[in-house]
Amino acid sequence: MTKTVVILGAGSGFGLAIARAFSQAGNHSVLVARNAQNLQTMTEDLHMEGLAADWIAADATNPQQTANLFLQVSRQFGQPQTFIYNVADTTLDGPLTTSTQKIMQSFNTNVLGAITTSRQFLDLAPTDLPRNILFTGGGAAHHPDKTTTTLSLTKAALRSYALSLAAELKDTNTYVGLITIQGIAGTSEAMLPANVAQVYVNAVNTRNTAEIFYPDTTANSPQNSTNYVNSQPIRINVAPF
Repeated sequence: MTKTVVILGAGSGFGLAIARAFSQAGNHSVLVARNAQNLQTMTEDLHMEGLAADWIAADATNPQQTANLFLQVSRQFGQPQTFIYNVADTTLDGPLTTSTQKIMQSFNTNVLGAITTSRQFLDLAPTDLPRNILFTGGGAAHHPDKTTTTLSLTKAALRSYALSLAAELKDTNTYVGLITIQGIAGTSEAMLPANVAQVYVNAVNTRNTAEIFYPDTTANSPQNSTNYVNSQPIRINVAPF
């Protein structure tokens, strides 16, 4: 039976690469973001490669839309086995310059959306098949910087939730993994989208590590961190919202 994978935050970079990698592994990928035209184009590209994929437009910060998303996926393709939250607002900001309203908006995107959708995924009809939840994290969670204040604090909050959820579900058939990406897309062989995407596929195949650091095996030190180049944050998980 073909397994269904839902990728929320399916942009043209890492999100598309993740969808492609899962479809190449024999899964049916469902690409989700707000921009329907982009989703249709990416899905058609996958079809041209002979890969199984569909798309559904939904806003990760709208609980009603995401609830309908999971309902639609279940009705059309059966219960999904894997859910990937790959959405983030990575806007540059400082500790004194960003309005609290903007911080709240980023928190809704980076954290609350992840909490809401992972719970909605878990609330689907029970299945005997193993299920997986993967969150895209970032090195900013480990190394706060004055130019990425909100990104750092929200990635740290996401990390806290993901690891707590992993511990809560440890003895169930649901695996929870946090993929902590420590690099900038395209700056090295390791950071090519296709190579990053394989980390997600490997995670659901092995199902044994709550936090996976990539490309390093542990958190980079602030001095050696590859998350920033000329004060630019990583851009690996921005959905076209």
